[in-house]
Amino acid sequence: MQPAGPLYEIDCFKGVIHHLHFPHCETNIGEHSVKLAVAHFTGVNLEIIQPLKVTDSHVIIDVQGLSLFGLLKNMLFPTKPINAQVLFFHEELTDIQISKLYIHLVPGNVPVEEVKKHHQSCTYITTSSRCQLTPWTQYKPCCDTGKPQPKIKTFDTDYGPNYHPTFSVHINTKVEEITVGLLDENDQEVWKPRQLSLTAGCSQDAATSNIQNAGAEFVDRHREALIQRVSSVMEMADSLLRNK
Repeated sequence: MQPAGPLYEIDCFKGVIHHLHFPHCETNIGEHSVKLAVAHFTGVNLEIIQPLKVTDSHVIIDVQGLSLFGLLKNMLFPTKPINAQVLFFHEELTDIQISKLYIHLVPGNVPVEEVKKHHQSCTYITTSSRCQLTPWTQYKPCCDTGKPQPKIKTFDTDYGPNYHPTFSVHINTKVEEITVGLLDENDQEVWKPRQLSLTAGCSQDAATSNIQNAGAEFVDRHREALIQRVSSVMEMADSLLRNK
């Protein structure tokens, strides 16, 4: 058996939850498809739970106790494509005239928010990221600017906990847009090229900062009038001034 999904830690009052639905990323579910199960970790013990039902998107189990859960799949079956995601994070390097675009190839049942937690210094670039990739197959990005490092890499179904980038691309800071696609080892297109804006996140951050500064300036100018007219204004004023 091998991991087929991230590890979940579930904690609540006993008896509240009767069934759990775990998202999977398999594309071939049926009588002769890959066999999925759920690993239940209780202290030093591991329990393998057989599903009550497997749908096109979820594995459903009956719950007896709660702790750590994770999906497993049988390694004896041939490797087939799974639902996957191509995620992008952009990092500005202020000391040099270069920025970095990080490309992550991850299974489709990995929550994007979990990947974001490990790259908070970068700007997440939203795009239509869904695709189908085959585990243990090599892929390579194609870019209209910059050189990807490495040039080619094996898709190894990363379920954490670190979520390291699969590729990085060094880009001149003057570049505002980049077109990126994904090819397999035979140069066949597996994810059509998308045009990504490298300035959208920066513009949004600047707009948020401007709104906060405007709010703080408003409080400075009208502090006495606000105190006389609005209840709980001190808490509001202090909150705005902290963001100044």
